[in-house]
Amino acid sequence: MPSLMHRRSHHSMKRFYDWVHRYYGSIEESIGPALDSIIEGMPSVFADAGSKTALDYACGSGLLTLKLARRFSVVDGRDASTGMIGRAMERANALSVFNASFRAGDIMEPDEAPGSYDIVFVSFALHLFHPDVEREILRKLFAIATEAVVVIDHGRRWSAKTALIEWIEGSYYDRFITLDFNAMANEIGASRFVETEIADSLVLEFCK
Repeated sequence: MPSLMHRRSHHSMKRFYDWVHRYYGSIEESIGPALDSIIEGMPSVFADAGSKTALDYACGSGLLTLKLARRFSVVDGRDASTGMIGRAMERANALSVFNASFRAGDIMEPDEAPGSYDIVFVSFALHLFHPDVEREILRKLFAIATEAVVVIDHGRRWSAKTALIEWIEGSYYDRFITLDFNAMANEIGASRFVETEIADSLVLEFCK
């Protein structure tokens, strides 16, 4: 598996997404069906979701956030890119989704209070960061959740197409798909950890 040597800094990544958000429609079209399959494949995560709250960190254009809004009582989206947040708000208004809100938020320094949401989601974003940073991100998000942190990301099978896209993004995709997330679950104090593959995507559940 070739190694990706092009890595963006956190600030460079924000600038990249502030620019790319206007071209994100095709990406939404490709990821949307996979997210639908993933949601259907996690019935335990969505049990009694109608009475629960969810936080979608690094929400991008709100694709997952707005799907979660159909299930949870309240869903909030956070992203460091103001361009992405703007697109998410426009999409929520266009779809008349009123139980989802969006604002800027840095996944590396979340400012939500401990235990302020039932479930925290991160989709197709954790792979952007160095593994040591990923651990700290998971630790911080785990403190915010009362039930679980759910990570949705690229599957473990290396893909040349995905590798090219992630090289452009400047991610750690090549390292992400080899990580021992069970060990990370132990490090952050999860009482239960579940790793599955749905729709060629990796789904990680870090449970309280």
